[in-house]
Amino acid sequence: MAPTYGTGKAADAQLAEDVSSMFSIKPKKQAQIDYKPRPELVKPAEGAVAALPAPQDNIVTASADGAWPESPEQRLARIRKTATENQDNIAFEPEVAMAMDNQSSAARQGAGRGDHNLNGSMVSTAKQREEFNRRLAMSQQGSATKRRFLSEPPLEYREPAATAATNDVGEDEWKKQQRRKAGYTKKEKRSWWPF
Repeated sequence: MAPTYGTGKAADAQLAEDVSSMFSIKPKKQAQIDYKPRPELVKPAEGAVAALPAPQDNIVTASADGAWPESPEQRLARIRKTATENQDNIAFEPEVAMAMDNQSSAARQGAGRGDHNLNGSMVSTAKQREEFNRRLAMSQQGSATKRRFLSEPPLEYREPAATAATNDVGEDEWKKQQRRKAGYTKKEKRSWWPF
């Protein structure tokens, strides 16, 4: 049985009907649609109107001020205001200077032993190098020992032929170029005219 594609007729019969109706001269009769009237609106019961919940408070109110994030301009204004208020206070440490001191002291502590990541935790350079090499090897397609994705060719296809020279690196490019330069001589300029 041929597929119907939702028309209720076989695909070849529907195609034949569409092509024949395309070339017909007489206008196509529109089928009468049996419209049904819409039902009446559903209205709430008489006593339910008084039981509606109270409207929700507007989001932008004084109670929601703590929920909004601080913009960079507001943060800068706040830091300047606290610095101005405490300019005569000897024990006052500005917020920005504390953050800079923490970063520099972490860098001084970790000097020679490794590096700090963004969280301030110690990461050794050897571990970083190992992770970098692991990710680099992962990013290069085609491991000789295992297949990571189905789009990669099977491992049998990656094995070289028995007759292939696998350990031969070949001649260096600079040697080839020197040989070409040494063998190059200017040939006489010949004219297309034979006489």
